[in-house]
Amino acid sequence: MNWLFLVCSCKIQEFKENLNQTYAASYHQPLPRQQVLNLARGASEQETRFSKVSYFFFQVIYARRLFGISPPKISGPPEFERIFRAQVNSSEYFPIFLALLWQAGLFFHQGLAAALGLLYLYARYCYFVGYKASSSGRLCPMYFSATILWILIAASALGILHSLLSHYMRLNILQLFTA
Repeated sequence: MNWLFLVCSCKIQEFKENLNQTYAASYHQPLPRQQVLNLARGASEQETRFSKVSYFFFQVIYARRLFGISPPKISGPPEFERIFRAQVNSSEYFPIFLALLWQAGLFFHQGLAAALGLLYLYARYCYFVGYKASSSGRLCPMYFSATILWILIAASALGILHSLLSHYMRLNILQLFTA
């Protein structure tokens, strides 16, 4: 775990140095277009993630009202239990998804991480809709979202490995793949 902390602290230090250089060089100048686009992409993806979570929460509230189930209870008709379970499952995987998305974007590639993040959100939406309809309707989207998580894990691991090897051994593994 110490190596992960070390890599993260190195990346944070590099980010701070770049930020200080950028701030000193362009004190009264507007942000470059690419930085504005990166900020907008990150903000829109964050908004999409929280909209998804809010949508799931509101679906559970609607189902509680529809089936007359007061908030402490979590059991009721099978339709309600499927909606509730889909929301809980999505909430359980959300921290894992955020951590992997952050690591893949920081250490591997932001564009790939953003695209995988949007695919994951779509897969979880399909999972919710499929589980709401029937318990077997959740399987295909669940496998798809799990595959995306595995790809994010691989991208994160490759990016962290690249950061470690390039920092400590001056070895660029990405050049090995392209050679």
